[in-house]
Amino acid sequence: MGRLGETDEETMTDTRQLESLTASGWVGTTSIPGLLSFTTKFESVVQQVQALLTALDPSGTSGPSWYASVIPRDDIVRGEYAAPFPQLLGSVHSMRQAPNDSEAGVGSAPVGELEESDVVLAPTLCYHIYPHLAGVRIEEPHYFDLAGQCYRHEATSEYGRFRSFRIREFVAIGTPELAHEWRDGWIERGEQLFNRLGVKVSVQQATDPFFGPGDRFKRASQLQRSLKYEFVAPVYDGDPGTALASANRHNDHLCGRFAIQLAGGDRAHSSCVGFGLERIVSALIQAHGPALENWPELA
Repeated sequence: MGRLGETDEETMTDTRQLESLTASGWVGTTSIPGLLSFTTKFESVVQQVQALLTALDPSGTSGPSWYASVIPRDDIVRGEYAAPFPQLLGSVHSMRQAPNDSEAGVGSAPVGELEESDVVLAPTLCYHIYPHLAGVRIEEPHYFDLAGQCYRHEATSEYGRFRSFRIREFVAIGTPELAHEWRDGWIERGEQLFNRLGVKVSVQQATDPFFGPGDRFKRASQLQRSLKYEFVAPVYDGDPGTALASANRHNDHLCGRFAIQLAGGDRAHSSCVGFGLERIVSALIQAHGPALENWPELA
């Protein structure tokens, strides 16, 4: 399945990109658009990028906590992720088993029929942490370093717009001033990181799905308040730009949804910065070529 309105030329570009990366030993293809396998060469670069991100975090992390690829459905509903982009959320279903006599009843679903489970595929990582602080008054800032597999139901063959992908995410929860300054500090550190990697990025304002239904008025408000910035660079020949990372202020939206308060009773504020690991490696290949031995030192 291609991009909506995708031309034959764009489809050929995607095919050529995948053929080139496969031939040069970076990725393996599958029969599913947006789903690839990654070789040991690709993974060696992921590890180097991970180490650089660990060193960049001012909270002094020793490395990320890894999170599951699924998340409770109730937490996603409470966080309002699905409201703006329901088509991107991957739902987990299971086959109904034969019930015990005590469980059988009128209107029970037939055995073997698909039923929604209590989890969905994680579309991003920070929704894992807010439920653990739900209803808590925090006395000091909380910082989190997360990594894990995420999924968004992208119906496209465009290289870089993966359905299944990994994110490294850093989250701060505290006062409004702390969340704002922490996000802006990560914008500076992000630019330094990409300069070090030799990837020329453009830092651009964007809108975010964190605030419920994203009608045009809310998108305009987000742009006016400068809530989200993306680090954009090409990941394939002819790419006008793909977001490699984003730095976001949530204000008090997510903390409000999960009733996280400051010591004085006001809602806490939060910010996060997320780095798409596969996209960053893809941008490095685009910037330096497929021959890894010709790359500059990344460490």
